[in-house]
Order: sequence, then C-alpha cells, then structure tokens
Amino acid sequence: MTKPVSSVANTFATAGSTIPLSYLDADFSQIIGYLNDLNLYSNYTTDVGTPNVVVLNFPSGITSSSISTGTQLLFKASNLNTGATTLTVQVNSVTIAAAQPIVNEDGGALSGNSLLVGGIYSVTYSGSNWILGGGGSGSGGGASANGCIYQNNTNITSNYTMSTGTNGFSVGPITIASGVTVTVPSGQRWVVL
Repeated sequence: MTKPVSSVANTFATAGSTIPLSYLDADFSQIIGYLNDLNLYSNYTTDVGTPNVVVLNFPSGITSSSISTGTQLLFKASNLNTGATTLTVQVNSVTIAAAQPIVNEDGGALSGNSLLVGGIYSVTYSGSNWILGGGGSGSGGGASANGCIYQNNTNITSNYTMSTGTNGFSVGPITIASGVTVTVPSGQRWVVL
C-alpha cells in the first residue's frame, strides 16, 4: 500500500445496526498489519524536479504538513545531477519542506553523477539537510565487508567532469561509451587500477 492510503477493509462502515466491538478489534488489527508490512507501505515517489533540484511531490491525501528529523524518503531520480543538489518535499504541489541540501553521509555536498537517471535513492532528514543513503542504485556503493571493500561500476555512459580540487580512482577495466568524455582538470588525477 503506497501513500496516500485511500481505504482499508473494514466491517463496521456498512453495518445497518449495532455491531460487536470485536469487529473494531479485527479492523484495527488489519490496519496495524498494513502499517507494519514493509511490502505494503512506503514513502516512495518519483522526482519531478530538474537537474540539481530534486522535488518530491506526493499526491493529495497525505496529511503531513511538515517533515520531522529522522524522516526517510525513497525516490526515483529523473535527472542526472551535476553538482550540489537540493531536495524539496511537496504534497499536491504545496511545499511542506523547503529546499534543503542533499549531502553524503560524511556531510559533504554531492558531486556530479551522484544521482543517476532511473536510480532509486534513500534520503533521511537530519533537521537541516537530507543525508543520501550509501550507494544508491546505478552508482558505486559505500564500503562493504566491514568497511574493507568499495565497489564501482565499470561503464561510464554520460559525460563527467571531476570536481575542482579533487582526485579520483576506479578499479578497472573501465569502459567509456562512444562519444562520452571524462574531463580531469589540470593538476588533478584520475587513476584506474
């Protein structure tokens, strides 16, 4: 069941006479079951913003009018980001959380290609920004195996320019698609191992 919830099965709404309270117990147990089932209830939507401006517009029926610290949202990216990125939350096109930065788990701003078109990402609100969960689909991942293994993809399919003042490394082989360029500014290094 995705948000907003429009109805749940019940036995008391259509009753034409008095009903036993046990009917309510059964109905509320069913609601609790829906809320606790990870497959039936989520904060997922698709980004409707522009590059570097993620906008999550949930449909009418959502009753939230603000976002609390610790709120987790899932979204499908509609645009490739090219650098620092913000996230705005709306309900039926009304903003309930103004644009706040999306940051990496270390607090740093996102670099280009952190959000890939079609990737599904998890963010958690810290009270002042949105923290991007490690990895995300379509990109390399955070450390696995007790922090010992970092993964990276092997195909570069869109133009990429390294952020100023940074170096990078990848474990190869790396394939750069035809017509795609990776730009490494003067004085910086990209090492493929």
